[in-house]
Amino acid sequence: MPICGDCGEYVTRDFIRVFGVDGEVHGCPDCTTYRELYDGGGVDHSSKTRGSQLRAQRKTN
Repeated sequence: MPICGDCGEYVTRDFIRVFGVDGEVHGCPDCTTYRELYDGGGVDHSSKTRGSQLRAQRKTN
């Protein structure tokens, strides 16, 4: 059963597909807002590749 890496609550596989990276999500509606998720809040920011992508994307917007 897929769970949030932050709070341990159940999340759907589709939720992980949309908001996660490599089959993991580190934020869900139970522990963060959808706005934060949209801005990358579901991503483990220790991941250099995804974190770098998000920062670069924010700079261009």
